Amino acid sequence: MSGAYFTIDDHLALTSLPNHNVQTLTDKFSELHRLFFRRMRDHNWDLHPHWDKAAIITTHSAASSGEINGLALPYLRSKEQRQLVERLMGRDGQVTSSALDIHRHPVIELRITPTHLAIELIMSPLSWWDQRNLIGKLSIDRHRQALRSAFAEIDGDFRFGFWEGTELSDMHLTSRQVLRGNVLDEWIGTFSDGQDWLRVGVWYEPGHPSLATDTILSEVVRRFSALYRLYTFMMWTSNNNFQSFYRSGPAFSGRGKDLGTF
Repeated sequence: MSGAYFTIDDHLALTSLPNHNVQTLTDKFSELHRLFFRRMRDHNWDLHPHWDKAAIITTHSAASSGEINGLALPYLRSKEQRQLVERLMGRDGQVTSSALDIHRHPVIELRITPTHLAIELIMSPLSWWDQRNLIGKLSIDRHRQALRSAFAEIDGDFRFGFWEGTELSDMHLTSRQVLRGNVLDEWIGTFSDGQDWLRVGVWYEPGHPSLATDTILSEVVRRFSALYRLYTFMMWTSNNNFQSFYRSGPAFSGRGKDLGTF
């Protein structure tokens, strides 16, 4: 087994920014993106790096409203799809390349911080158009069952929750726990569009054996593959349009209740 692709020193370099060692980390991230992007095209995934940024690796994460102590690489809709959705959100006069905001769209993000490397599907409260679409879709029983099946097919170590920030919150469920009893249906009833962050992902501590130099690419591809199925299930498209079901059915009737503890 080869050594870790991202070393403990790489993680530690993020504890005190700016730091000249971060450039080495950024270069590693860029190389991983180059290799991974090629594999994404092989899988025909409709995911794109942040096209209107000079540097696609950024210190801003879809999981946080401010700058983070780390580096993030978000993948999301195409430029044309982003512009369409933002117009549907009533932002006609603001849909310019400078105004497009990753927080307004579902994102699958690869992120490194001092404590973790994370691969996550994230919908922020600003992505309310997609959040409403998901609520409408889950008002239909067969789609709730389809979501349950999707969770059943991913590894049990995925983390699921509603928190904001780049640190792993204690207030989360594993993908195994989501499948217990009525937990999934209870979650549907508590999720509040435009208020809650929605996130599903996997978190690795520094030096995790799956992130060795000779295995990290296959590991990232494997995890993205699982999240991409959830991503296409949740996001709005003209062929996945459930806006008319929003505010109807059991998925809406219980919304707004206190989530309590997991």
